[in-house]
Amino acid sequence: MNAIFLDREIYKALMHIINDTSKFLPPGYIAPFEPEIGLIVRLALLKNSVCRSENTFGQQLLSVKYSNLSGTKKVLYVLGSCFEYVKNRLEMWNPSHKINNLTFKIQTVLVIMTFINMSIFLRNGVKPQLIERLLGLNQVYATENAPRHFESKYLARELLWNGFIDILIHMLPLINYHKIKRTLRHYNPLHKRPAYVILNSRVMTMHSKCAYCGETPILPHHMGCAHIFCYVCLKGNQAADSKYECPICEHRNPNVLCDRVSVM
Repeated sequence: MNAIFLDREIYKALMHIINDTSKFLPPGYIAPFEPEIGLIVRLALLKNSVCRSENTFGQQLLSVKYSNLSGTKKVLYVLGSCFEYVKNRLEMWNPSHKINNLTFKIQTVLVIMTFINMSIFLRNGVKPQLIERLLGLNQVYATENAPRHFESKYLARELLWNGFIDILIHMLPLINYHKIKRTLRHYNPLHKRPAYVILNSRVMTMHSKCAYCGETPILPHHMGCAHIFCYVCLKGNQAADSKYECPICEHRNPNVLCDRVSVM
């Protein structure tokens, strides 16, 4: 974990130097090329560390290296660090719903696998990075008589939990709570659907509350039942789940209705 932290700091330091040197250029001159610059810096670091000496610069500072890093694994290791760049550029070069869905699914799988790998690492203490587990890379000391220090700075729990929390921050927004809840209700034989009323018109008053967030509706809309939603609450849930149901009356409109409510 210390090696990962050091690698990130080295990358940030180099990018900070590049940003400082480019501030004298016209505004927005290098902004379109920032992803390419970041990729070049990352590839340069890997070429002069992993590809040359079979360990990253952070591992070199801690006298650690990979014991079984073959030529093929070096190529896969480098390619694995390019996914984020390829994903972002695909969305810009050919923006389409199909490509966005594909990259989103791949990223979701990677986030879940990273979460599982971090859980395994917290249990057994080896292979903190997903790429290391996928390639079967083993870390050993670079020298046979390397001193083994067990000081607090090498066992800082903050590094472990920061990595764990990072994964949670990326993973939790991907979980559609209402979709999971709806699916569980659907397969529950004891659940009884509440009766709902279909109204031709709805009027928002000062006492109206959003059925999703419980706050005063902003840009009030409805989905066919008697309840009012914020536009963002309703449209966002319908975009995430085509079978979204009203959380109060469980009404579902097959036409994905999202109509404006008149304000009184």
